[in-house]
Amino acid sequence: MKSLLNNRFPIFMLALILIIILAIATVWPKLKIQGYNIIRNLSKYQLALVTRDFKTLNDTDFIIKYVPDNEDSARLVLENSKEIKEQVNAILGFENKGRVPVIIYPSMMELNKSFGWDGDRSPMGVYWMGSIRILAPDVWVDEDADKKLVFKNMGPMAHEYSHFVVDYKTNGNYTRWFTEGIAQYVERKLTGFTLEEPEREAKNNLYSFKDLNGTFDDQKDQDLAYWQSLIAIDYLVENLGEEKIFNEMLDKLGQGQKFEKVFQETVGLDLDTFEENLRQYAKTK
Repeated sequence: MKSLLNNRFPIFMLALILIIILAIATVWPKLKIQGYNIIRNLSKYQLALVTRDFKTLNDTDFIIKYVPDNEDSARLVLENSKEIKEQVNAILGFENKGRVPVIIYPSMMELNKSFGWDGDRSPMGVYWMGSIRILAPDVWVDEDADKKLVFKNMGPMAHEYSHFVVDYKTNGNYTRWFTEGIAQYVERKLTGFTLEEPEREAKNNLYSFKDLNGTFDDQKDQDLAYWQSLIAIDYLVENLGEEKIFNEMLDKLGQGQKFEKVFQETVGLDLDTFEENLRQYAKTK
């Protein structure tokens, strides 16, 4: 009997290990999603504490926080946010379940400081962990211009709110080039705004997606990195349609599946083949 038990013990241990591995594989995507959502909520809470002395404008979908001198900017941002929200949600198949925090900073220095950045960065808006931070329109819109029209066509809200939607639909499960491409695609569709195209020589030297995933902001030619991200989405939409990319693919990513696996299942290509196809596609643009 003892000998029989000894023979069965390794089999029992192997079976137990296999069961544990399968259990982890089953629950890990859900644990990853829950962990990310907790971190994102903590980040929003921390930002709310830091900006607790800011004034606020609220509606059912947004909470706009600003310093007293930027009240006009805050009203303009809230009006624009309400307008673009429905349009972006319709394109990306999303429905808000809470108010989006939008923090307005009175200077580029203050916006950069909120992230601990050096002063040489100059974004008009940034989405990060559940909140949108933007530079007050009063700072960069000409005093004699139609501020509502300029902010609608050139402001950052369509772009940054698209990042917000992608983040929440996928539970943070996306690559950098993918969300940048989608945000630019939606922004161009709603406002007509797009970055200046790179030179022809640059278009013939696209980055690898591995580089864009890991070190997007460190690439020397940022215009090329953003343009490549945009035409990658253009290529996908032209071949598969918006529904396939913005609904089916984003929803699968929201379940915690690996990006590479979801991409291949949805697009029918692995990323290496897609990269090669995109290099050829770029030459036609």
